[in-house]
Amino acid sequence: MGNSPSRSASNGTLSIVLDSPQTPNSNFLAGKTLSGSVYAKATSNINSVRIEAYITGKERTRVRYTETSTYRDGNGNTHTRHHTRYRNAERSICRVNINLGEVENVQAGAQHRFPFRIELPHDLPSSMHMQRNGGYCKIDYKFKAHVGGHHKVEQLFNVMSAPLSMQPVANLIRPIMKDVQSCCFRRGTITLGARIANTRIGRGETAIVDFACKNQSRQKITSVAVEIKQEVRWNAGHHKEYAKNVLSTKFFKRTERWGEMSKEEVKAHEQSWRKNTDTHRDRKQQALQMIHKAIFDGENRVLLNVPTAAFQTYEGALVRVSHRMKIKVTFDGTCVDNPTFFVPLYLGTPTSYGSQITSAPPSIPVATAVAVPSAPTMSVEPSAPPLFSEAEIDMAAPSAPPAEWAAAVTSAQVVVGQSVAVVGGNANDYDGEGGAVVQASAVLPVAEVVPSLGNLINEIKFAVSPSDTVRKRLNDKKWAPVFSAMTPIQYSSAIKAVAIEFDQPDIAALIAPSVRGGKFTHEYVIAAIRVVPDWLRTPTISKLLPLCKDLHANVGKIKAELTDWEKVCTQRDFEQAMAIGGQESLA
Repeated sequence: MGNSPSRSASNGTLSIVLDSPQTPNSNFLAGKTLSGSVYAKATSNINSVRIEAYITGKERTRVRYTETSTYRDGNGNTHTRHHTRYRNAERSICRVNINLGEVENVQAGAQHRFPFRIELPHDLPSSMHMQRNGGYCKIDYKFKAHVGGHHKVEQLFNVMSAPLSMQPVANLIRPIMKDVQSCCFRRGTITLGARIANTRIGRGETAIVDFACKNQSRQKITSVAVEIKQEVRWNAGHHKEYAKNVLSTKFFKRTERWGEMSKEEVKAHEQSWRKNTDTHRDRKQQALQMIHKAIFDGENRVLLNVPTAAFQTYEGALVRVSHRMKIKVTFDGTCVDNPTFFVPLYLGTPTSYGSQITSAPPSIPVATAVAVPSAPTMSVEPSAPPLFSEAEIDMAAPSAPPAEWAAAVTSAQVVVGQSVAVVGGNANDYDGEGGAVVQASAVLPVAEVVPSLGNLINEIKFAVSPSDTVRKRLNDKKWAPVFSAMTPIQYSSAIKAVAIEFDQPDIAALIAPSVRGGKFTHEYVIAAIRVVPDWLRTPTISKLLPLCKDLHANVGKIKAELTDWEKVCTQRDFEQAMAIGGQESLA
């Protein structure tokens, strides 16, 4: 039995007890419920007691910096002073207000219990905390209760983001040909490509990476390494801080295609490559298909473990956490350019996590005296709420409330849904531990937004979850004209407004059926693939082709936008979409 936070005043005591979460290790899952009770004990007679509470989620940052000033002493000599300063900032992620109830004619010694059950917003980011160079960044959540604005008490609790989508986002990297140079002398070329089976990876899960290359140079390949890197950046006002670390590293095995060529072989290959003939183009296409086949055969595959301590990928107003995969080919010798390319990743809560959780707590939850701790404070190394194995899921029912509260009068449970939550808010920054607050450039969503394209794009740009924001507007009939009137350029603007690029294909597919009254055409497909990052062009094509109403008549115009490699990668998608379109037209 642990201690719950409480606060005493001249006329009573207020305490908070949170029920055990749906997961071990004090992690409440976004989109699930937070339940518990607020206990009030009167030490004197009170006419009435009104108990109110609210949940807050915030980004909080601090950056340490140095100010330099000069001064002259009595002899006219110039001296320099260095002053250590701190800049703090915070931004609201969400707020949920709860009216727990009111009790009249409270007698001294009376005890009252106010149970609650709150559905947390689905798109909350995970709790996190990092410290570096005297500053920090964190995302934290608090449950706060008070009596008429006084006698406030609060309880920290951890949140884990909702599980990732079951639909993978693969990245099939277009084979690139790089010149191999040593001490400014050209030694030939190397063609390399890779495939990441899913770039949305759960923390504690494994990334599957396939690699293939053809060494057409005189330089020996000594190794090909792949690693996952994490970068955390935060700001307070105009001051910034960051931290980087490598989460995982593996090496690919050596294959026959890694072998170097002789000088004569390289010369013959270069002469053939310079001739822009049909034979040359056929060989180029064959090289692409060879790399494509080697990648999909899985002949050179590594499994890269993502540590459970990794942060969730997040793009906030003050805190930004990014992940990327680095693949580097290292040649023997000195002064050699080693080909390197990067692949963005999105790390989050594993897909399987949600299926392992029992979503419904008891209808009248019994309070536990075990308080939920806050996210742990770390040094330079990041921390994140730990995941758990399937064996850890079975949990004992919440224990009875503390003995001293056994006689408390229990009010009707207050149930609050997601619709009450206000998600998003302004960013504020200030010096030191307090002082004048300066408002930063962030957008506060309001309860009623006038339907317009500009407001939609603004909401998408600053949304914690763009998909949830768009889905909410699509389900609102007042916003239907905004989607129906979208031109291809406006459609692409909505896609480009998504800050985390991983979500752009999903947003494109989500909006597509609603444009032009359901007449989604090839112009929109082309507009979409022109604005998404290169590595997302093929996933975007895969999602949009089945939705295109004039695909048969304009398939050539879409293919004209694609590179040779993209045509190879999407060949099957076109065949399937054309077959479906043909069946629909016959029907």
